[in-house]
Amino acid sequence: MESKRINWNEPRFDQEDINSVTEVLKNNYVNEGPKTKELEEALKKYLGVKHVTMTSNCTASLFLAIKADSIIKGILDFEVIVPDMTMIASATSVGWAGGKVILADVDKETGLISIKDIKNKVTKKTIAIVCVDVLGRYPDYNEIKKIAYEKNISIIEDAAGALGSKDGDKFLGTFGKVGCYSLQSNKIITCGQGGFVSTDDDRYHEVMRRLRDFGRFSNKEFIHEKEGYNLKFSDLAAALTLSQLKKIESRKSLLIHQRNLYEKELSSVKEIRFPKANIIKGEVPLWIDIHIKNRVDLVACLKLHNIFSRDCWPAIHRNPPYSYLGKDEDFPNASYLADNCLWLPNGPHLSDEDILHICEK
Repeated sequence: MESKRINWNEPRFDQEDINSVTEVLKNNYVNEGPKTKELEEALKKYLGVKHVTMTSNCTASLFLAIKADSIIKGILDFEVIVPDMTMIASATSVGWAGGKVILADVDKETGLISIKDIKNKVTKKTIAIVCVDVLGRYPDYNEIKKIAYEKNISIIEDAAGALGSKDGDKFLGTFGKVGCYSLQSNKIITCGQGGFVSTDDDRYHEVMRRLRDFGRFSNKEFIHEKEGYNLKFSDLAAALTLSQLKKIESRKSLLIHQRNLYEKELSSVKEIRFPKANIIKGEVPLWIDIHIKNRVDLVACLKLHNIFSRDCWPAIHRNPPYSYLGKDEDFPNASYLADNCLWLPNGPHLSDEDILHICEK
């Protein structure tokens, strides 16, 4: 008999989620409205921030943050430093906002942006650093803030995969000028597609909110003072996210438990190495990443047993639109991770028995 198929990651929805969406359908108000406002208030309270604005996805969030930074500083010819090891959206959002991407290498262990390389890549045109909180991990923000303060550079936090993660008492996404989050289907909570921006800065909040809604601050304005875009949310998505948000603490506990179980069960396999996790300080490991040299062989072996893993992102410089920015030798750590990092199955669709089965194989 063929074994059960185990996918890398799947969302899970319960009756409460279904009821929340059904209520919006019955009320016949499915565009952005009262549910979206309720969600923004709930996320503000959860994160302890002054402003939250819902967006169509995290790429849109990053674009709004970078574009607002450019507008507020009055700089049109600008550069933004981005880590070479991240999902391509961290880079594409820079070009979308009219800037030039400058890639920095990462730490070989964690995949987080290299502070040493940030210092090497800052120029007179640098207006921001996109700091990616990789799967709930975070760089040394104290050191990055020193660089940013000295050079008048903004920190834009790409916390796409880090909602709920903390460094002590402070949530990731709240260390920079703006925090950008994702609600895509493989995140800790989801509405399929969606995202939001958080900030404590009134001016950034107003500029971003106008930019994402045709240049107006609220949909009660019919004279558009600025040119903007259409990057809004919907009450259907808000209803689902509100219901999912109630489950975030249990999801956090589950993800931490799954990471610990994997590490315990695979501790004797010397070919596999887990990046160090700061769970005790509040890190929530969104996915299970391992370092392994024979990745192709392991992926093929698992697939034979109907277990589907996922390769890490390719380094940004290996993507054709950004290949002009450097070669593997220019980004040795990002290149190493691109070749040797693998994501094992995890998430709310898996039981402990599933994980034990994966580890056995």
